[in-house]
Amino acid sequence: MFALTRRQFTLGLGAVAATPLLAACGGGGVTTRGHVVVVGAGMSGLAAARRLTDAGVPVTVVEARSRIGGRIWTDTSLGLPVDLGAAWIHGSQGNPLTGLAAQAGAHTVQTNFDDVVVLDGGRTVDPAAVEEVSWNWAGIIDEIEPMTFDAAPDASLADGLVWAGADLDDPLMQWMVAAAIGAEYAADPEELALRWFGHEGEFDGPDLILPGGYRQLIDHLARDLDIRLDAEVTRIAYDDAGVTVETAQEVLRADRVIVTVPLGVLKADVIVFDPPLPQAKRAAVERLGFGLLDKVVLRFDEPFWTEAYDIHSDMLGIAGGAQPVSDLVNGLRFTDVPLLVGLRGGANARAREADSDQRTVDEVLAALRAPDPVGVLVTRWAADSYARGSYSFLAVGSSPSDQQALAEPVSDRVAFAGEATHPEFFATVHGAYLSGLREADRILR
Repeated sequence: MFALTRRQFTLGLGAVAATPLLAACGGGGVTTRGHVVVVGAGMSGLAAARRLTDAGVPVTVVEARSRIGGRIWTDTSLGLPVDLGAAWIHGSQGNPLTGLAAQAGAHTVQTNFDDVVVLDGGRTVDPAAVEEVSWNWAGIIDEIEPMTFDAAPDASLADGLVWAGADLDDPLMQWMVAAAIGAEYAADPEELALRWFGHEGEFDGPDLILPGGYRQLIDHLARDLDIRLDAEVTRIAYDDAGVTVETAQEVLRADRVIVTVPLGVLKADVIVFDPPLPQAKRAAVERLGFGLLDKVVLRFDEPFWTEAYDIHSDMLGIAGGAQPVSDLVNGLRFTDVPLLVGLRGGANARAREADSDQRTVDEVLAALRAPDPVGVLVTRWAADSYARGSYSFLAVGSSPSDQQALAEPVSDRVAFAGEATHPEFFATVHGAYLSGLREADRILR
């Protein structure tokens, strides 16, 4: 089975394009560059600030939240670290985050999305049927791959699925689409551009989860940095003399600014740029997609799934396309606590964000035929005004040139970083990290 791997296939970017970025990860000499303001204390912002600070550049990080991390959010309210946003290091070989985790002393555990048991109506689906739909899915992807090279700009992945003959009425195929597309790309097939489907890069090696939480990497990068919390940026003005960054607390003047807010925040147009950003950049912001992946975290007294279903796999799938979650991560695989982390993406997640926690939990428990949990966490990233979603995707009508346009600095004063600005590794934490290094190195040059 290989239907739930991090990326379905890679079409020509891969490790070659990553080489110059990874080569830039070494230290730099002391510089006399002026003061830099970094907007956002997520992975990209902290990576940029760390690189510049280590090179001797004075840096101030302004963060709208009362915490650092952005879409990395390690919660401990259930008695153990649980990542409510980003959770995995996707592809461990050559991934800069693997080394960063080692530097931070963060323990990692391999996980395998293919190691899955599927439930339907509270009963275990015959593994042979799951394997068959996985092979069918692989064949569909093989059919879609050549379509991507000359697909029309308005063609969607949904069109490709129809042309490839996918049986979208089959509950197992519905689960496959929800898991491999909705929970992977945080978007639905109707939203994804067929032309660019699967063209993103990936690193080899197993995916890793951090039992102690991603916050370990964030704290490691943030050590000794000048970070101003509760400092929502409302206006950025720039001219030949420098930049002015206005926050809810103060007005900062600097030589340059690196903007690392999520694409969803840029789409909401809540930061005033003076003068306005170039039309090409504004058009790129509008065309690119920003998806949604929410989590439903359930802690139990006992791991009922090991007894009721004899499940010891990494993942539990829920057959059907309109389930409260498409998959659940088996927390026993990386902790000794009976924990399930449900995933739901795309339109399913958006539609259910208005539901109460109780309704959400009741629906998941019914699908699992599970006892009441002793602790619950439900995320709503679309409703989060400082995120407005989870991560970017190449929407119908967009292209990697939009990601490149988003990454272009303006007037040598205003730089942009974040996962949405990385044409190869968008939608990943390592893409965010590398984009922060990219903009720091651009200033250091």
